[in-house]
Amino acid sequence: MQLLLNAGRARPMVLVVDDLHWADTPSLLLLQLLAGHLPHSRLMVIGTYRDLELGADHPLRTHLADFVRRGETTELRISGLKDPDVVSLLRVLTGFEPAVDVVRRLQAQTGGNPFFLSELARSLGDGDAEPSRWKFSASTDVVPQGIGAVLRRRIEALSADCRSALEIAAVAGQEIDLDTLEAATKTGRPRLLDLLDEAIASGVVTRRDGRYAFAHGLVRDAVYSRISAARRGELHRLIGDLLEGVPLGGSTTAVAQLAHHFVEACVVDPTVRAKALGYASAAGRRAVAELAYEEGVRLFELALTNVAPPDPAQRAALLLDLGRANYMAGDIGSALDVAEEVSRLAEKLNDGSLMARAALVVRGVGGVGLSYRIVQLCNVAMRRPIRNKALKIQVLSQLTVALMQTGMPADERAAKKASREAVRLAADAVDPDVVFSGIHARQMATSGPDGVDERLELAERTLRLARETGRSSMANWAYHWRLEALVQLGRIDEAEAEVAVQLKLADELHEPLARWRALHVQSWLALLRGRFAQARAFAEEARQLGRKGHHAAGEFGYLAHVVVLAIHLGGSENAFQAMEELVRPLPEDMHSGIYRSGGLAVMGRLDEARIALRLSAPSAFENLGSAIDSLSRIATITEVIALVGDRDLAERTYKAALPFARLNVSVGAAGLTGSVSRCLGILATTLERWDDAAKHFEEAIEFERRMGAPPFVVRSQVAYAEMLLRTGRDGDLRHAQKLLESAIATSRELGMVPWQERAIRLVKGLEERGVTDHPLSSRELEVAALVAQGLSNRAIAGRLHLSERTAESHVKNICDKLGFNSRSQVAAWIAARRTPG
Repeated sequence: MQLLLNAGRARPMVLVVDDLHWADTPSLLLLQLLAGHLPHSRLMVIGTYRDLELGADHPLRTHLADFVRRGETTELRISGLKDPDVVSLLRVLTGFEPAVDVVRRLQAQTGGNPFFLSELARSLGDGDAEPSRWKFSASTDVVPQGIGAVLRRRIEALSADCRSALEIAAVAGQEIDLDTLEAATKTGRPRLLDLLDEAIASGVVTRRDGRYAFAHGLVRDAVYSRISAARRGELHRLIGDLLEGVPLGGSTTAVAQLAHHFVEACVVDPTVRAKALGYASAAGRRAVAELAYEEGVRLFELALTNVAPPDPAQRAALLLDLGRANYMAGDIGSALDVAEEVSRLAEKLNDGSLMARAALVVRGVGGVGLSYRIVQLCNVAMRRPIRNKALKIQVLSQLTVALMQTGMPADERAAKKASREAVRLAADAVDPDVVFSGIHARQMATSGPDGVDERLELAERTLRLARETGRSSMANWAYHWRLEALVQLGRIDEAEAEVAVQLKLADELHEPLARWRALHVQSWLALLRGRFAQARAFAEEARQLGRKGHHAAGEFGYLAHVVVLAIHLGGSENAFQAMEELVRPLPEDMHSGIYRSGGLAVMGRLDEARIALRLSAPSAFENLGSAIDSLSRIATITEVIALVGDRDLAERTYKAALPFARLNVSVGAAGLTGSVSRCLGILATTLERWDDAAKHFEEAIEFERRMGAPPFVVRSQVAYAEMLLRTGRDGDLRHAQKLLESAIATSRELGMVPWQERAIRLVKGLEERGVTDHPLSSRELEVAALVAQGLSNRAIAGRLHLSERTAESHVKNICDKLGFNSRSQVAAWIAARRTPG
């Protein structure tokens, strides 16, 4: 890849990658990585594929959406040739003018595909020294039933020796290696070249730059399909034996080819099963070592499906390899399935060490649909003594990670116990993996907001360990942990720098799960910044990556993001549906009642929300502070309390939230909704502690401005203004007006329609009460804000759905009432009002 980019720097280049429908996942991932560098290079890449040859599970279907969504790629659908073009093509190839009905049938059969048309055109001339015009008549027998028939006819027209050589070549692969073909056919080189010339003349084989290959993958398939199963097995054995004599040179591809040939040879010769298994396993391990995880999965599955070892212990070892490859490839669901199968095998074998290794296949993830399965694997492993100290520490760490993500107080207590044991055992460890496991256990045990400062220190310690050992995977975790702590502390500029590093590391490691984590965080940071379109794009990209890996927590995180976006931008119907989907998978014994109450409150079903909140309240506060979702719970409870007016719960929530006033609401580095101080302000408002509420709102606005989070500032300003309106004091009402004017301007700029409308309603309420420090009406104030944005009268009219003359009249009235004679004075007046005291 770097070679291509460097070449592009020397001079502009165009690279054409043909037949992408034959590409495997590793090749597509490499192409995707290259695409990310194209905007800053002078290299253009053109890829072609046949969409009709993409199966439902073909990897290109997944990657196409990623290519286009990221913005570096333009997709052009190339349709088939039109009738006049078909006529021209056939005329050139045959010298005859085809009949209209023949063109119509050719189009119906080929869809205008030039390759298929060319093959059909050649077939129409086969058998005659000179093609005759009658073959283009209206006869129904002119056009073969399918391209396969056309290719078979062409192949059958070749000499027996040529067909025999091509069959061996088809078994060997798409490319034709002369040395291998000569050895396999036992045909001299001159005769072999004559046979290939015969194939070239018939369009079955091509020769480019001295290299031979089948003209098309379909041609090779047509030749291969002619061979009987027994003969195929014999030829695969032959090619395998020949390739064994060629130095491998450390190539995974060469070992994978050997695995393929000997697996196919097992059909006729079971004695090569052990050899096939050995090659497939070795090729899989090499692929994983080279970070080609999807290829490793394919090879391990090839071994398990076709030449699985009869010994259960050997099968378990191969399954472990498959599970780890699936995990590294980002397929969490499949990796867990395999881990559970290994655990069951280990129980039958009474192998405690194998049970422990099964529990460690999927690491560092949790959430809905995952945590309980991982806990179960760890519990099974811990039933028997784990004599290997390093392995025991890693299982304890894994158990801590999973338990802390169930949300249950009892599980949290068990997690902290496991964490203490892991840290104790790892105190004198020197193995970097064991040291890392001890740190990870402690990191998860402090995942609540009361541990944010310690988590930052643990991240720094892990980063030092990564640098000392050169372990990029550890560095990736360190940056993620540091990122989570920085987001919770509101240090967003630093957090954005961390996530950029994390994305770069994820690409270097070729780990989809690491990339998912980074994209998920990016989607929330973009939301915090008010870059809503970008936030939605990042969230969708992360969702697709999660879906590809059957990552249930990824879908859950996406739905949470949709809900929060809708709260800011509107689209309540979709938000309500997403909220229902969000809470439905939550087990009843989690804090699902809290989040259900939040959904009901947002939907306006306040009586149901009040009941749901009351039912969940007894357990809602049990582990607040130490649980990873503590601040999210506080924020949800606060929003419900604000709507239903529950003073008792407001008092209890206020006391629970007060120690975290300096923090940003977050779950990990996601689930962002703004300053905890805003929650405290809302709760103090419910309790009618006006001075406390004002102090908290002032702190929230300052904190959110410092973060650079304009959507959250708007929400705090509106909540603050609502509180001031309740006090009814003149000074408070004037301050509320300034807050609302600022909120209206920002929400209009960001497209936060629900918040803009909410603020405008409050301003009108103030005007009805005679509260104003300027002579402008609500509409004139709105026009003045657009003048400040630099909009012309025509643009203002379009924005507000007015006539241009009306907009001009509003601007004139504004200047007259304020004593101004220029639009710039209006803009300066608006700017001064946007920073309320």
